[in-house]
Amino acid sequence: MICPVFLPHLGCGQRCTYCDQIYITEIDRVNPKEMIENALSHGKSGYEVGLYGGNIFGIEPSLLNTIFSCFYEYRDEITNFRVSTKPVPLDDEVISILKRNNVTVIELGIPTFNDDILRKLNRGHTVEDLYRAYKRLKQEGFCLALQVMVGLPHESVEDTIRTVDNIIMLHPDYIRIYPLAIIEGTPLWIDYKEGRFIPLGFEDAVLRSLYIYLNALYHHIKVVKMGLTDNEIIKEKIKGGFYHPAFGSIVKSEGFYIAILTKAKRQGLKGNIKVMVNKRDIPHVFGYRRKNIERFKGHGIHIEPLSGDIEQGAFILYKNDMELHGHIYDAIEDLENKGFVRGR
Repeated sequence: MICPVFLPHLGCGQRCTYCDQIYITEIDRVNPKEMIENALSHGKSGYEVGLYGGNIFGIEPSLLNTIFSCFYEYRDEITNFRVSTKPVPLDDEVISILKRNNVTVIELGIPTFNDDILRKLNRGHTVEDLYRAYKRLKQEGFCLALQVMVGLPHESVEDTIRTVDNIIMLHPDYIRIYPLAIIEGTPLWIDYKEGRFIPLGFEDAVLRSLYIYLNALYHHIKVVKMGLTDNEIIKEKIKGGFYHPAFGSIVKSEGFYIAILTKAKRQGLKGNIKVMVNKRDIPHVFGYRRKNIERFKGHGIHIEPLSGDIEQGAFILYKNDMELHGHIYDAIEDLENKGFVRGR
């Protein structure tokens, strides 16, 4: 169990053009002790604490020590800490404080691996800064994760491919994929409202997220989350972008649809086809609001999903005496045919 504690903008120095943690968390001031007490008042034990919403490396060491001191009365209940942060500024004293207070996991935010886009987003760091932080923190023994985004201003398919290449190269313990949400009051919202930023279509955002997800899966890198959930965002403040409460499920459903359709078409299969998957993947075969079932019908295929003893992501197609084995990451080939070609 992870108990989240939000420290909106603490240590950020400057705000990214798309971000306003005050809107996201409904907090207009930072009182660490009060927020910690509110977050940990559930009376449970044996939980992990996640520090989110700010930039840990940008917090003065004295203040960071004060923040961790607010957890002392709960130290017998807390197993460890994880933090979410930018990769700068990398400070020896801050690293020591994190290790001393049993921070074991660090999630580094890197929306894109394009320096020009990072600059326009007002991130305050470069890709090289990320590499430097990643190498140092890995040497210090932390488990490392990456938070990446899709649908950013000026983003191209090539940027998505570059993100995948870097995820594979760095091989983090896990990743999170966030599609862009345009939040009222941010600089990006003003650009959107005045027509200077026109987001790509929702389906394109799904395909870019899917390409990242499938490649991570194929290379045994965990994807713990795709999209923002209802408890992380104030929906009334979202004015554009790609927010959807079931975004992760929609991405996986698209993957199953593409992979199954590709397998079936290659063998010329039509009519009634049984598809065996892990019970957790049944909803993804059906698709959001059964959308996939109707889409398959458009290709003359009538899918009957079955639950079986099979790993998540895998599937078996049955048609008469034919048995075809496949996996959701078989959809990568179709995406490459759509322009997601690595190594170019």
